[in-house]
Amino acid sequence: MYPESAALYDLIYTPIKDYSAEAGQVAGLLRRARPRCRTLLDVACGTAEHARVLRELHGFEVDGVDLDPAFVAIARAKCPHGRFDVADMADFHLGRSYDVVLSLFGSIGYVVTLRRLREALACLRAHLVPGGVAVVEPFLTPEAFCPGTAGAHTVEADGLRVTRTHRSVRDGERCRLYFEYTFEGPDGTRQSTEVHELGLFTVDEMLAAFSAAGLAVTYDPNGPIGRGVYVASALA
Repeated sequence: MYPESAALYDLIYTPIKDYSAEAGQVAGLLRRARPRCRTLLDVACGTAEHARVLRELHGFEVDGVDLDPAFVAIARAKCPHGRFDVADMADFHLGRSYDVVLSLFGSIGYVVTLRRLREALACLRAHLVPGGVAVVEPFLTPEAFCPGTAGAHTVEADGLRVTRTHRSVRDGERCRLYFEYTFEGPDGTRQSTEVHELGLFTVDEMLAAFSAAGLAVTYDPNGPIGRGVYVASALA
């Protein structure tokens, strides 16, 4: 689990990521793909900021799952009308189905391996109503990944200054993201490290995994969100 990420996620990403605009783009995509869709499951939901906006501004009934209990606790507080469960995106069984299942912000990369990618997409398929729609924003392909990419963000809140630096390393068909946190506040300075591992899947591998899960899929590399988007419908 990632205790620093959960506590600081919104503080770090809200200034640099336009959740309202992205949720609006997702809502538009969904209305085109399935005009009467209403119920939605956000897989690897994180702190549920997309889910919150999709409910409050676009009228969806949103539930979510995430592997990290700290993220789920934040999601439950933020979205009290939804149901948010701790679950592995490659192995969950909620006993209910949805018009739409989402996985955004490259979270699908956390499955790491092709086997778990196929298992995750099968779980998405299992939670769709007949004719339901799955929308997946991919992580980077092997061709798009740039080893050694680095950066830093500094945020301040409640007397605490936090600097997060990151760098990326490639290991075969996966990458490792190293996050270094420096906390400066009234009680002094401390540091913490997290390592995130994500799979680098080609477009062909993604398309094959969707097909194996019984999903008819199209891939748009130009949007409307992030690094492109896979839009799939449940086959009969």
